Amino acid sequence: MKKDSLLIIGNALAFQLLWFAAVLGGSGWAWSVLAPMVLIQCLAGGHWRRDGRMLLIGGGLCLALEPLWLASSLLVYQQWHSQWLAPPWIWALWLGFAVSFHYSLYWLQGRPWLAALIGAIGGVVSVTAGLRLGAAVTPQGWLPFAMVYGGAWALAVPFMAWVAGRQDHREEHYA
Repeated sequence: MKKDSLLIIGNALAFQLLWFAAVLGGSGWAWSVLAPMVLIQCLAGGHWRRDGRMLLIGGGLCLALEPLWLASSLLVYQQWHSQWLAPPWIWALWLGFAVSFHYSLYWLQGRPWLAALIGAIGGVVSVTAGLRLGAAVTPQGWLPFAMVYGGAWALAVPFMAWVAGRQDHREEHYA
């Protein structure tokens, strides 16, 4: 599938804006960036079903993985007390990231080892930046958290790339 350069660039920029809006502004800002990001992608690309599936994958991964570090107190989000559910701005990040696998992260499809490496390193770098900006703390120390977090993202990113790749392959095959 030939990717539309404008959608790829737009998604990359929108996700960076989403990250800053979420980490610095919280839930209201995060969702005010995520909603138009997804809407514009769906309208411009015409793939609302495919994008919707990736949103479900992102939500499922958020629901499955966030409790790993929350319940174990490896990570504590500021002004958030649930040990099982992530704050809404984290959900927005998961959803925005997942839908990006059809746009700015499509190049990870079919490259599981690269996706794992990018997931492990990128995940830890991203969360470390968020920690430095005061969005969360690591009560048990950064290293134990980074090991668990990097490992989880080393699995999550190849999985999302694989799901997106299967969806793209089906579209090409049945188009």
